[in-house]
Amino acid sequence: MLQKKKIILAAVYLLATIQFVWCYLWLTRPYVNTALYEQGRERMPFQGRSLMMVPMRWAHESAALHWMTGPFAGSRFWFPKPVAPEVMVQAVIDVACLLLTGYFVTKIYQASSRQRLLTPMVYPLLLVVCGATYVMHTVQNFRFIYDLPSLMFFAAAMYLMYFRWDWIYFAGLFVLATMNRETTLLLLPLYMLNGAVERGRLRWQLLFRMRTMAMVVPLTVVWIGWQVAMRHVFAQNVSEFYPRIDWNVKSMLAPQAWPQLLSACGYLLLFVVVARRQICDVRLRAWMWLVPVWFVFMFVYGILIETRVFGELIPFVVCATTLIVEEMLAARMRKSVREPGLEIAGSLESPLKVREAA
Repeated sequence: MLQKKKIILAAVYLLATIQFVWCYLWLTRPYVNTALYEQGRERMPFQGRSLMMVPMRWAHESAALHWMTGPFAGSRFWFPKPVAPEVMVQAVIDVACLLLTGYFVTKIYQASSRQRLLTPMVYPLLLVVCGATYVMHTVQNFRFIYDLPSLMFFAAAMYLMYFRWDWIYFAGLFVLATMNRETTLLLLPLYMLNGAVERGRLRWQLLFRMRTMAMVVPLTVVWIGWQVAMRHVFAQNVSEFYPRIDWNVKSMLAPQAWPQLLSACGYLLLFVVVARRQICDVRLRAWMWLVPVWFVFMFVYGILIETRVFGELIPFVVCATTLIVEEMLAARMRKSVREPGLEIAGSLESPLKVREAA
């Protein structure tokens, strides 16, 4: 019966994932022009995030995919926009990325949890947080073709770091993910924080030790090399790469922008910051130091009201939130056992009252 319930739950999660991707593709507007992106003529820095060019070009040139999307063209109810082969491929990739992200986050939660009470809730929470972060906007409701792959890459990197896989896997993932989006630079301080945790505590003196820097320095060189190469290859493209500090200051001073700003990571980012001491796992508590680094980086180069710029933090926030809530529930249960409450007293009194009434 337990296995049957797991299969049913997995099927429900799959349908929920498809629904989320469906809404994501129809309710948001693509900021990157796919046709120009495929040809290498889109604006920078978006064109430099070129990993998704490969599946998009393949989709555009695939006769089989053009044939498969034909039946969807006549529908105006379920498919309010024309379904191009590129859209179909993007939908499949996004579903796969969310499922993989859920797998990695669940595994980290199970390894870091003391009770594993909330395992079935991890993936639904992930979808809800993604909905608030990537879709629930009143302004700047844009989607970018590389966002959900970037979410998956960060979740995979956190999984590799947490379970201390061999360095070659992290290095390979870092190179591939850098081709997708340059935010991989922020994986390097996370790698340093993860390596500085020993014997149950974060040891700041280990942050720059030789073993860690032997990984971080070469990957930094790779990251810089890729950015320079992309700016050289697409030097003729129009660029939108410039600091966004003025925009972000204005947004933070505008009260009407605050609800959308706080929706990053499903309104849970501040909750995790405030309740961080309830995170029972030392390494996940150490990872909290990535949050201020991330905020500063995005304050300069991102648009904060486009809460998708915090999207890669979702795996950590979901895992940390689940652990915090679990610890709160466990503390409440322990307290009720130590101090029998009115419910227990009432349950003992009620049979006596029944007998007396009889």
